[in-house]
Amino acid sequence: MEKVHDKDNFYKIYDWAGSDRSKLPWAHDEPTLFLRDIVAQRGKPGKALDIGCGAGTDSLYLAGENWDVTSLDFMPAALEMTRLRATAAGLKLITIEADVTEWQPTDKFDLVLDHGLLHNMNPDRYPLYRERVMQALAADGEFLILHWLQRTPDEPQSTIGPTRVSREDIQKFFAPELKERVFAIEEIDGQNVSVGVSIAQGYYWFKRTSTGSA
Repeated sequence: MEKVHDKDNFYKIYDWAGSDRSKLPWAHDEPTLFLRDIVAQRGKPGKALDIGCGAGTDSLYLAGENWDVTSLDFMPAALEMTRLRATAAGLKLITIEADVTEWQPTDKFDLVLDHGLLHNMNPDRYPLYRERVMQALAADGEFLILHWLQRTPDEPQSTIGPTRVSREDIQKFFAPELKERVFAIEEIDGQNVSVGVSIAQGYYWFKRTSTGSA
């Protein structure tokens, strides 16, 4: 049976979590892997777009590094968490309530990052997601994405939760505009049966190539 990732499910999760962001399945306290490396390599602050920002951990890290940050999510509760955390930390950022597939970028960003948004989308929205990323990303921009990894062709999908995709299919999906620079796998055991007893998260750091320059 095909999984359906709809907005109502996310409302239910945020309602259940309330103000306790640690209850969110996608909550993380540290910046997404490679994010610190991107900041260090670029040397000076730029403009970043955090799509599907969730509770805002990556957005807050970048704002703390003096980046101009736009945090985008279609869940009002996620944006409220992000704003409250930013205010408490004395940080400034822009929040936008929108579905990224329906949103039209009006700016170019040096960094676009996705900590688990694409793998929670229905496949029919993938083309629009890709289009928006390419519209938003600057000609020499960096793209960072976390996506559940399908380790072997016969690894089954879970009955709930994110969709698993192979590394090769992720690379093909973003080619030729984006070229993979660095890749890493995080293995996570001890999950419930519905999700899969063992999962692997793939972390991809892409660079925009001359082929896809704007």
